[in-house]
Amino acid sequence: LGENGQRQFCHFGHLPTWPLSNTKMRIFRALLSAATRGPKEFTSYEKFMYKADGFCKLGLCRDDLLSEHSEEVIEALRRLPEETLMQRFYRHNRAANLSLTHSILPESEWTKIEEDLPYLSPLVAEVEAEMAEKKNWEANNPL
Repeated sequence: LGENGQRQFCHFGHLPTWPLSNTKMRIFRALLSAATRGPKEFTSYEKFMYKADGFCKLGLCRDDLLSEHSEEVIEALRRLPEETLMQRFYRHNRAANLSLTHSILPESEWTKIEEDLPYLSPLVAEVEAEMAEKKNWEANNPL
């Protein structure tokens, strides 16, 4: 509530600025970004480069390529829903099996560029921001 006892609104005029829980705020941000973005049209060059990278031929998504050797990715993986994490493990196992047999999936089963949505990189960015904030706070507030 503002100084005069009324709810405050941000510069958009209709978006509330009162405190929301962390989960509700994440959902709110995701819905807002999805509503403002809209579907992306990919150029023929982008489609060519996506197929040339080769991971789509193994059924992998771009975020499946993020290494699990950094603290940020490990924490982001911990925050993923169980179903999404199991889907990632399945894609990794299938890709390893295809690699061992020196084969690729049939073209109908390749990951399409339109279906390859980032599921992990937004969480990694969030974790990196939290770690930077924590490091900054610890530097400015010694015990």
